[in-house]
Amino acid sequence: AVMNRLFHAYEPYKGELPGRTNGVLISNEQGESVAYAMWNLEDRGPMVIDPGVKVYQGMIIGIHSRDND
Repeated sequence: AVMNRLFHAYEPYKGELPGRTNGVLISNEQGESVAYAMWNLEDRGPMVIDPGVKVYQGMIIGIHSRDND
């Protein structure tokens, strides 16, 4: 499991947080991202990583293009 936390300061209440409109694309395997595999996934949404990046299972690698995911 990857756990991380960072706290800077308390702020005054700013209202409700907006919800996400799109889901994400996640890696289903550990390894290194490959250009041709990413190219085949780009019709599902834009990637947030580049080819050659080491990825782990469950890592966010892109933003889903549909709003129903």
